[in-house]
Amino acid sequence: MSKTTAEYHDGLSSKVVQVELTFNDDGSIGINGEGIGKLCLLDDVSFSPRLGNIPRVINLPDGASCHVADNDLIDSFLKAQRRGAGSSFIHMLESRIIYVIAAVLFTALFSWGMVVHGVPYFSKKIAFNLPEEVDRQLGKGTLETMDRIMFSESQLDTHVQMRLLSRFDGMKTQIEGSQDYKMLFRHGNEIGANAFALPSGIIVVTDELVELSENDDEVIAILAHEIGHLIHRHSVRMVLQNSAVAVLIATITGDPFSSSSIVVALPTILVNANYSREFEVEADDYAYHYLLDSNMPLDSFANILERITGDDSEQGVENYLSTHPETSDRLQRFR
Repeated sequence: MSKTTAEYHDGLSSKVVQVELTFNDDGSIGINGEGIGKLCLLDDVSFSPRLGNIPRVINLPDGASCHVADNDLIDSFLKAQRRGAGSSFIHMLESRIIYVIAAVLFTALFSWGMVVHGVPYFSKKIAFNLPEEVDRQLGKGTLETMDRIMFSESQLDTHVQMRLLSRFDGMKTQIEGSQDYKMLFRHGNEIGANAFALPSGIIVVTDELVELSENDDEVIAILAHEIGHLIHRHSVRMVLQNSAVAVLIATITGDPFSSSSIVVALPTILVNANYSREFEVEADDYAYHYLLDSNMPLDSFANILERITGDDSEQGVENYLSTHPETSDRLQRFR
């Protein structure tokens, strides 16, 4: 028989009463204090797991509870009654620094593996199996956001637009599954010369990009690159990867807001698309083979890309840390 003190909570009010607990050899627990006298069987109560030196909670069958600071006494009692082996094992792991370090390293390695390999793999699988309605909704929301905060109405000459749209329609006859693709023109304002492929199959081309080009072949080369993003489902995969990483972070940190906010911000994620090295290489591959198959000059892509990026040599330490392909490497391939 062993005794200790505890704080008694009746479960009905905030009142706390100091009581004496008696742990009997037959497994029963006596609870005695001012106006309190109980005897509970072990099978009728439950113990919270041991976590460091945090007081344990004994939950009583009538809804009351006892908060006990003497964790060692409870462990001894449960061990004598052949109970709580799992809790003792967890406490042993938590009490040894080597196991704590091993757990931290395992969590870090697992998280790294999921972010680098697991998340991209599953995002790709999911992206190619999403209903078309998801693509339409993502594309619609993204375009609405772009038109509200970034773009204004195109100022391109109507004849130029019609000529490029005709070339784009010709492209679609060569590309399987591209019948629903559309090209829209917008004035880019602060973002300047650029093009965006939205999940719904819409490709937005800015006036500034058309004006920067020296011929229509250069615009077609950029369109081929954007179609490569569509074919490989890059925008959807990017959203899924960002969402999955947010969920992973929320799981580890216990912060639910990081995952919920990412869902609300899906259009913004697409607007600020910053494709990875793998995605850009895949889109470049598609543009490269399209230009070859269409007997178009490969340097059409290199020339317009060089003008878009300007004097961006991408040299220095930051380039080694970048996940994006060097512009110089991309230019070299198309020349």
